[in-house]
Amino acid sequence: RRQCLHCCQPACASACLTKAMEKTKEGPVIYNKDRCMGCRYCMIACPQDIPKFEYGSAFPYIRKCIFCYDRLKAGERPACVDACPEDATIFGTRRELLEIARTRIYENPDKYVHHVYGEHEVGGSGTMYLSAVPFEQLGFRTDLGTTPYPEHTSGFLYGVPLVFVLWPSILIGLNYLAEDKNKEKTHEEEE
Repeated sequence: RRQCLHCCQPACASACLTKAMEKTKEGPVIYNKDRCMGCRYCMIACPQDIPKFEYGSAFPYIRKCIFCYDRLKAGERPACVDACPEDATIFGTRRELLEIARTRIYENPDKYVHHVYGEHEVGGSGTMYLSAVPFEQLGFRTDLGTTPYPEHTSGFLYGVPLVFVLWPSILIGLNYLAEDKNKEKTHEEEE
């Protein structure tokens, strides 16, 4: 099963210009369709290729798991956890889940790959996986590294407001000075 990993520092939320993708204090990365402008930057930014666009819809939106955010706010568990009959899908804090995952691997070393997918990938995530086969065979990307994707662009993004505020101000100022000198020159020529 592939779903949103609810990254600790989500690239989709970082790339979203309108804050339609947002990391909540509870942990899930949620989507607000009323804020979405349809740019699909979240799809491009997500290293896991999770957000999907409704190309066939007349009024398309992005689709992704929001970890049953309304249920979480009401004190309930996500529906996938309640629906899983084998306790393969569990719910808890990230710390609790990592402890359970490590215990399962330790107690069943021949059953699981010795890796918790989502513990370190792109800075870690709220959804993590154990597997009996290498994660590459399941279609998971294993080339992501441990640095959260927003950290790759944060320096550049902090400079964007300067480009949109500082440069126009400088250019307007230079234009004003140039026009002022042209007016003086024209006034001198008339005399």
